Amino acid sequence: MFKPALVVAAGLIVTAGLLFPRPVHPEVAATTRCSATLSPDVVLERLNATRVRGAVCHRPGGAPTHAAPLAWNPRLAAVAAAQAQDMAKLDQMSHRDSLNRNLGERLDAMGYRFSTAVENVAVGYASLDAVVDAWLDSEAHCANLMSAKVAELGLACSDGTVSESGTGRYWTLVLGAPSRVR
Repeated sequence: MFKPALVVAAGLIVTAGLLFPRPVHPEVAATTRCSATLSPDVVLERLNATRVRGAVCHRPGGAPTHAAPLAWNPRLAAVAAAQAQDMAKLDQMSHRDSLNRNLGERLDAMGYRFSTAVENVAVGYASLDAVVDAWLDSEAHCANLMSAKVAELGLACSDGTVSESGTGRYWTLVLGAPSRVR
């Protein structure tokens, strides 16, 4: 029987349009429609509790990094939703959309002027808690989640088809800080 596989990639801080993916490979299956359980309040509660509690982010012997709570941003959420839907439609996880645009280009197209922006994507996690736990277990993803340079977020997931070639649930988290002048 096919077991859905999970691959997660983290886009590090976007500067000059560069993203650096890092894979992680646990196995998880999607069970309920992701849109049924995601709301800005639920996402903010989970991620802000994590930021306030702190995370070590794989620094040997390091003290936990703590960060200020984030605010929900509808533009970042729209960019996250479009990317999650695009990945589900293509049955492929990527930091580039079907038009081959990276995060910076997608944010510019949405009219979000940023000083810093990062993106975490994942496929195969059944719940928000599961995907956040996986991101915290990955050094690059954890660094994105705990970055003091970001102030806002948008998160979305999209259910694709579970098949021999795919795992079904695609997640995109976009974190950013608006530019003061751009």
